[in-house]
Amino acid sequence: MKHSAAILIAKTILRLNRLTGSGGTAMPGLVAKKLYPDILKALAEINFPDGVIVVTGTNGKTTTSKMISDILTKAGISHIHNRAGSNLERGIIATILEHADSKGRCKARMGLFEVDEAYVPSVSSQLQPRYIVITNLFRDQLDRYGELDKTATRLGDALLKLNTKAILNADDPLVASLGLNLKDDKRVVYFGISDYKGNKTEHDYALDSVFDPNTGDMLKYSQRYFGHLGIYSAPNSSFKRPKPSVDLVSMLKNDQEGSKFEVENEKTKLNLQLPLGGTYNIYNALAAVALAITMGLEPKAVELALAESSAAFGRMETIEYDERKLLLLLIKNPTGFNQIIQTYLKSDLQKPLWLIINDKLADGRDVSWLWDSALEDIKDYAGAIVVSGTRAYDMALRLKYAGIDKNVSIEPELEDGLRAVINKVQVGETVHVLPTYTAMLALREKLVKDTKGKEFWQ
Repeated sequence: MKHSAAILIAKTILRLNRLTGSGGTAMPGLVAKKLYPDILKALAEINFPDGVIVVTGTNGKTTTSKMISDILTKAGISHIHNRAGSNLERGIIATILEHADSKGRCKARMGLFEVDEAYVPSVSSQLQPRYIVITNLFRDQLDRYGELDKTATRLGDALLKLNTKAILNADDPLVASLGLNLKDDKRVVYFGISDYKGNKTEHDYALDSVFDPNTGDMLKYSQRYFGHLGIYSAPNSSFKRPKPSVDLVSMLKNDQEGSKFEVENEKTKLNLQLPLGGTYNIYNALAAVALAITMGLEPKAVELALAESSAAFGRMETIEYDERKLLLLLIKNPTGFNQIIQTYLKSDLQKPLWLIINDKLADGRDVSWLWDSALEDIKDYAGAIVVSGTRAYDMALRLKYAGIDKNVSIEPELEDGLRAVINKVQVGETVHVLPTYTAMLALREKLVKDTKGKEFWQ
């Protein structure tokens, strides 16, 4: 009875949210769980006969999930996906109920869920996923997650308790080390880059995890692509980068317009094109490809899906506003910020730039990560810069210490910042907009409202 009541009330809230124009990505699930604490487990038990996929990690969860969803669609596999990015338990419950009938049953054969890395143990114990994809682990929101080792331990413990196949990033030592404890090698699939071509960030000091898990000694790198990702080995133990079974063996193009590359495994070879720029998106694509190959999907479906892929909301998404183009590039930690600097800002030091830094709960209260970002790489930036958000003055101070103090305007309020940046650019010009998470949501909501565009859940 409680089960039925929880579903009915949650679905009613979902309908009301849509009627009032609200995304409603969390509240229905929160209410349903309050009324019936085991509802996620109950929904998982009666749905998804072809299994559940969980995607987690620090950066790239939303984009990787979208790529996987595109591949599943191209392969003709019905599935549901928390595409709005609400990745806590409440958001996943709401996603399932949105697609379910009054008894909680969905027609989809698979569930695809992006899950916050801190919530993987509790969510996975209920969903019992057939596959878990871990993109990477970087320092992020230290006030909320704590140090990386703590997050890795939680993920490792969760994997040990599940009968799941782990899709792991071989080039991230901490992620790769999670496979060491899974005694059955068949439970692990590694993906990685063996042929890197592309820019590197000169002041990339975000080395978050460079230690041998066996001895604690610092790893040695023969190549380092960004952050702590690359080809590494331990000086005093057998720990080293595992050989990727899904391996980027030839990188033909890698710039802000997109990439072309060849991926091999023992059974197949794929020629891939990706219309999304940046090495970080190549890693997102590799994670999706590794999963698809593991599932036995047709290579043609993978190639077509990635060639037609588009950005997830707020991640390389362009919104036209007042005859200008605003390119939204979400930032939330030093490694992600450095990738944006490497891919976009270093190549065009004249383009207008708008930085919006908030320190709300979902952003992380601690903004010390700004000081670990490679802003010295763009110390010669000559374009107009506007800084906004609750920590606008922290951002401006960081720019000053990086040697960037010309053409900088401080407008803490979002409305004022938008007006300032629009006034500084010409019609048809593109502005690079780098917001933190809550700033991105607030800005996007305003832009969509003013331009009558589509909300992210539509």
